[in-house]
Amino acid sequence: MITQKLKDMLDLVFCIENDDFRTYLEAASIRMNLKAQFLSVENIPRTISDSPGATLILQSNKNEGIFFDIGKKLKGIFFKDLKIIFLSFDYLIKGDAIKSFSSFLQAPCKIENILIEAERLNESRKRILLIDDSKLVHKNLVDPLKAKGFIVEQAYNGQEGVDLAISTKPDLIICDIEMPIMNGFEACTTIRANEKTKDTYIIMSSTLKSAEDQKKGFAAGVDEYMPKPVIFEDLLERIKRSFTLQSALREKILILDSDTNQSENIASFLSKQGFPTRIASDINEAKRLLRKFSSDLIIASSNAMGTSIIDVADLCAAEFVNSDLAFIALVNQENEADRRMALNAGAKDTIATPLTAEALAAVVERTLAEIRSTRDRNQFQRYVSKASFQSALEKSVLSELSLPPRAENRNAIVFFLDIAQFTGRCERYPPEEIVSQINNMFEKITEIITENDGDIDKFMGDACMSFWFDEGDSPNAEKCLNSVLEIQSAITELNTLDPILKDDPLKIRMGLNSGNVILCDLGAAKARVDLTMIGDAVNIAARLETACSQYFIDNLISGSLAESNKTLFKMRIIDRIRVYGKDKPVDVYEVLNYSGKSSENEDKLVDLFEKGFAAYTNGDFVLAKDCFSKAVKFEIDRGYGLNPSMIYFERCEMLISNSPKRWDGVWNLETK
Repeated sequence: MITQKLKDMLDLVFCIENDDFRTYLEAASIRMNLKAQFLSVENIPRTISDSPGATLILQSNKNEGIFFDIGKKLKGIFFKDLKIIFLSFDYLIKGDAIKSFSSFLQAPCKIENILIEAERLNESRKRILLIDDSKLVHKNLVDPLKAKGFIVEQAYNGQEGVDLAISTKPDLIICDIEMPIMNGFEACTTIRANEKTKDTYIIMSSTLKSAEDQKKGFAAGVDEYMPKPVIFEDLLERIKRSFTLQSALREKILILDSDTNQSENIASFLSKQGFPTRIASDINEAKRLLRKFSSDLIIASSNAMGTSIIDVADLCAAEFVNSDLAFIALVNQENEADRRMALNAGAKDTIATPLTAEALAAVVERTLAEIRSTRDRNQFQRYVSKASFQSALEKSVLSELSLPPRAENRNAIVFFLDIAQFTGRCERYPPEEIVSQINNMFEKITEIITENDGDIDKFMGDACMSFWFDEGDSPNAEKCLNSVLEIQSAITELNTLDPILKDDPLKIRMGLNSGNVILCDLGAAKARVDLTMIGDAVNIAARLETACSQYFIDNLISGSLAESNKTLFKMRIIDRIRVYGKDKPVDVYEVLNYSGKSSENEDKLVDLFEKGFAAYTNGDFVLAKDCFSKAVKFEIDRGYGLNPSMIYFERCEMLISNSPKRWDGVWNLETK
């Protein structure tokens, strides 16, 4: 029975080539009120990159080989996050499909069968049993776990926990040690001995923290040990890791083993497979080698001289090693406790000894393949925007299809940032100092923009172009303006802490505009193509960034952004301008602060300045001049010696002396 709650939890993406089968599934999904999308194959990569936790259902008639390859590529990129059900009218493909995907179903089939399979894949390892005699622990953990979508069963002593584990078959157990009737060690041993629960993942959590207690726990069948008091975020991370195991990446291998024959045999075998290897007999020698030579993977024996698995785990976390250094543990095939302890300490996998070449090859190749793939993906995403990553993913996954260059209309917020007076700065400092200043600035800016769900389009010397898609229900305008204020604060902090910038601070300009853009592939199709944005909305954002220098401020945003956010942010209108090359005027604003955090001086500045601007717009330049003269003392010092109130004071004096015949309050910008 598929409940509505489960239907709501399932995120289904269908790509069905057979017309009759697709028509049936679409009608059935509407009738059953499913959360489902029916897409053509070329739209699959973008959708999956946005929702990698979805369940993808693939079926093809004429292009089954292509669909098979596309599904395998997606599975290779997203690993266990993505569930793929492959449907085929050809039953002979089942063997290959089961090896490559999450599941296989013979087509045509009822939608109920697909839902049952999707439920099985998505509900896998989602039922949690908490065994603890403390009501406070239950109070602190049960509701937060339920809020995260888990089904939580509760037991208050060891015997009750064993009975509940056998009857409900949970996917994960969190068990205390000191409990009435049956303690945690006894409960875990009993759970492991039962055929129904022998493979259940167990996290032991207790105030007993000694090595002896931990060893007893692992001997009783525990997979992880977590000391109390439990921090919920840490527990949640462990639970997620147990449900969706993700791997890291590398290929230089260090073998840590005091058994010379075994380590040399491993090194010889791996060398034949093309892996550079080094051998250490103890932890100190391993540290020396790692300080001198980088490694991507450690194969460590728990019997190495003076070495424990905990020491190896600590070594992988040391500052002088690769940030993603991983290890595989060699454990005696008869010692299950050591295997569990190694995995709990952070081993990516274990190899039973005495080992075989086949087991060694399988574990090492699998670990490094996943590690390498994840590293490539992470590295690629550092250098391209999220939109570019989606586009490149489409090109890669859909390489068998002939797709035209991308060109589509999107609504977006476009953000340009530049360093003011940069040419002079380049003349004052050597190249390495300039590059250091720029990179330190962009490090802060990139972090802020990405944390606010923005997308870095490109870096252009000392400038940066970013964007937010402004579609759907996401409050992206608010996130964009958050970024402006956070960047202001970050630049101020950078200038304060850096000894050079303290005397010669960085000044920036930011221009923001929203509107329709063309998202497109530009470049030479056979050499290099960039995904970028073009259009009037982009040009205006660039002009506003430049125009900041006319008013001696660090940000200008268009009225289209300002009007919808005036209740959230303290801002003032700066001007009504006609940018270079455009006839239609644009209202532009400066963001000063959050509405609830503005200072008394900022409030007075906005009040006086906007009164002055209203008089100025109406042609009452005498009143405007008086307001601007009063506003000057409340202006924020941006380090230029001039500010908007002073600019308007001078404008008003000029306009009083040379009264215009026709006045509409619009100021023309004569430069780009």
